[in-house]
Amino acid sequence: MFSQRLMRICSVVLMNTMIVLSLGCAATKPLPQPRKVIDPAEVSGAVQTSRWDIGAVHYEHFGQGMDYTEAGLEPIFLVFKNKSLQSPEVQVEEVRGVGSDGEYLPYSLDEASALVFASESFSVTTSNASRTGALGAFLGAGLGALIGTIGGGDNIWKGAAIGAAGGAVLGGAAGTYQSSERDLKRAVRKELSDYGWSNEPVPADYTKVGYIYFPAKVGIDVIKLVVRVDGQILRYTIDASDVAKIEK
Repeated sequence: MFSQRLMRICSVVLMNTMIVLSLGCAATKPLPQPRKVIDPAEVSGAVQTSRWDIGAVHYEHFGQGMDYTEAGLEPIFLVFKNKSLQSPEVQVEEVRGVGSDGEYLPYSLDEASALVFASESFSVTTSNASRTGALGAFLGAGLGALIGTIGGGDNIWKGAAIGAAGGAVLGGAAGTYQSSERDLKRAVRKELSDYGWSNEPVPADYTKVGYIYFPAKVGIDVIKLVVRVDGQILRYTIDASDVAKIEK
């Protein structure tokens, strides 16, 4: 009798322990965060004209996801608020990052991806994702987090979950990717592509956002870009602001 009771107690304790352990090991994703849309003109160093405002913000790693700076990239977040009825264009190939020792060309998607994949930061991220099985927590946490901070979020990323829940942005990637190196490469490349600046024209009365990828750790604090519109070629120089300097 006593032995049977003891066995039942042990079974209950063991079951509860397994439940606690399984909950502790389960991949958790924070809820989407509020996405306050701030006029790019409120960003320090932005260009303001009668037709559009253009701001640039340094990427910042918020503790989750791929740390792209450690992976060799300096993503600059470009925010273009078109206040006119025209459709201006900013081509990535015509953007320059001004560093401490000169101007730098932006990386293409292929170049940026190759640089990230060859980095120690990517190896560490792969190891962490494989160990925890929480690949979804890495998607959108690096590049997506900043989109919730300034300009145009509801125009470009309407309905997107910002931050570590950013796997939803990537076509439900968190639910389909496994934690292998191959899958993480696919996820990171898609993140770089989805959050990157595109060369399509900026529609009238619209705010467009996206990252341009430069080399890391070369002191890029100024962006030079060309705006093409209706036969005009306009050149602008923009100071890249830090996230902490964005006016709230």
